[in-house]
Amino acid sequence: MRKVAVAGKGGSGKTTISGTLTRIAGRRFGRILAVDGDPNPNLAAVLGISRATPWPLLPNSLLVHEDVDGEHVVRFSRPVDAVIEEYSVKGPDGVRLLALGEVEAAGKG
Repeated sequence: MRKVAVAGKGGSGKTTISGTLTRIAGRRFGRILAVDGDPNPNLAAVLGISRATPWPLLPNSLLVHEDVDGEHVVRFSRPVDAVIEEYSVKGPDGVRLLALGEVEAAGKG
């Protein structure tokens, strides 16, 4: 399993780079899961996925607890495969998209 994270300042092209890398990897390897953790998710557009799809991931799908060191740990409330099946959306090039959140109102992002 390979994992890639893309981070940077606003307006630096993170979504475009992420979407491009994801589609290339999907064509080459198949079965790619893209996770959009941006509070204003736009990765779907870059991946060619319609906004009329069933997402984002609902908050009650996640459990938060503290570990022995007092650090917050976030886990899915159900098996990962079940969460991916229910909340992710199939796109082109062997890619599935899981959106973790979206802006509810102005000033919330």
